[in-house]
Amino acid sequence: MSITRKKKRTYVPGNRPFKHNKLREDMQGCLEILKTLQSKTDAHPFLQPVDWKRLDLPDYPLIVKRPMDLGTIEKRMLEGFYSTANDFAADVRLVWSNAQKYNRPESDIYKMAETLSKFFDKKFTKVTKSIVKNKKRTQKGHREVTRSDRLSFADNMGQLSSEILGQIVESIREQCPGAIMEESDAVEIEIDKIDSATLLDLNEYAINYIQRTSVSEPSYKKQKR
Repeated sequence: MSITRKKKRTYVPGNRPFKHNKLREDMQGCLEILKTLQSKTDAHPFLQPVDWKRLDLPDYPLIVKRPMDLGTIEKRMLEGFYSTANDFAADVRLVWSNAQKYNRPESDIYKMAETLSKFFDKKFTKVTKSIVKNKKRTQKGHREVTRSDRLSFADNMGQLSSEILGQIVESIREQCPGAIMEESDAVEIEIDKIDSATLLDLNEYAINYIQRTSVSEPSYKKQKR
């Protein structure tokens, strides 16, 4: 289920299945980071295991004791291998450290790994902050959301002003970065990727706004509907 905000228009398409709905909420943001990494040009050498036999690198397994690549990480994630986001991050960092361990600092592979490592750490810091916030808020008594809650949230988004909708988009971007898909002329909100605490808080905010505007609206306008 998603909402797309294109310029000043907002619409809710039909119920679109969430491809990774089996992932825990704390891993959804990690998957988005992984997908972003895989799409980068510099990531090409790290997408699959190093074929040291084909590349004629007989010393590779002697130097790199624990091989790792982004494709293996994705497979592990979707199979539920990682217990925590930090376990996922450890494998990603292993990809970069292996590359820097085997290759010389002046090599392209070394420099690519260095650049991607900095990019990953920046993105992962945001995800970990979001996870900590969500855990604290959940401990305060937030319940898990139902399918009905998510449908209600989608419906309420269509009743908000452009300004209020923009504020909600910013809140989601900060607290659930994996739920925001940026395009050239639109912002798509993947509702199924919003964690329970954030969705409940934002839905309550939206409902309060709708109720306030409904009460303050002149009666003659209501009659024309």
